[in-house]
Amino acid sequence: MYSLVIPGLIIIGSSIFLFNRDYSALVRAENDLSNRVNRITRRSDRRSDRRLELAYHRTKVQRVSVVTDQIWGLVGGIITAIGVHGIVTSMDTSSKSQSSSQGESRGDRR
Repeated sequence: MYSLVIPGLIIIGSSIFLFNRDYSALVRAENDLSNRVNRITRRSDRRSDRRLELAYHRTKVQRVSVVTDQIWGLVGGIITAIGVHGIVTSMDTSSKSQSSSQGESRGDRR
């Protein structure tokens, strides 16, 4: 069960690190997009429209990257929860088996 908890925590930690990095890149891409929109409203030509589309698609890619980082964090949390549940369940069953074996050794009947 510990083999699930440790990898789950590693996945959570790496997804938090990547989320912070990708979220800052998303903020930069959004700021770049808004600056391009403000500049293009003043003048309109084909090259500036193409650059605006490129900036918009870059922003969409960053959004997808941020969402996948969040999903990996969720998956890591689920893996960790399964491991913790297994540990608690195995500890619960081992304590029940120890108490029943101690009761039998004392001669208690149920």
